[in-house]
Amino acid sequence: MKAQLLCIVFAFLAACGDLPVAYDTNRATTERLQPQSAAEITFIKAELNALQPRSIAENREFCGYMGLNPAGEFAISPSKRGSLDGCTPNDPPASLRLIASYHTHAAYSYDYDSETPSPDDLMGDIAEGVDGYIATPGGRVWFNDAAARTAILLCDLNCIFADPHFQPDPYYPVANRYSLRALIAR
Repeated sequence: MKAQLLCIVFAFLAACGDLPVAYDTNRATTERLQPQSAAEITFIKAELNALQPRSIAENREFCGYMGLNPAGEFAISPSKRGSLDGCTPNDPPASLRLIASYHTHAAYSYDYDSETPSPDDLMGDIAEGVDGYIATPGGRVWFNDAAARTAILLCDLNCIFADPHFQPDPYYPVANRYSLRALIAR
């Protein structure tokens, strides 16, 4: 009972952005295997670019994990098809040394603020103790830095395949960086 109460309190405070979230040590930690590199970003952008057409055509999120394979090369786990507004990846293969999660944001819809990571996207990466990469319908790529509790725009509109129906929202311009608190306020 006491442990459950502590979990509820920590989850609430973490959602408010006031305390660090406990990390699942069976997954990953915020201590990266290696510093983020241009090669890592190039690799994940190519993988997200390949997923985008299907994600947009089916109007579904796709997700998985990125890491290093036994040969020390970048690799991703098979992508899982999610719903219109969510995706929970399958566990990565044991041979994948986890670096980050990844997911797409499905097709463009006026009803969704999908050009930035959602607060749930960033909170999920923080809770899991793993960084994250997100592709948007406008062709942006974001990096969720779990340790810094921050979402960082890696490349802007049409950086990767974009939904041909995408329309920028003039009322909600996209910044280059968001704290968890700023995403919640958005």
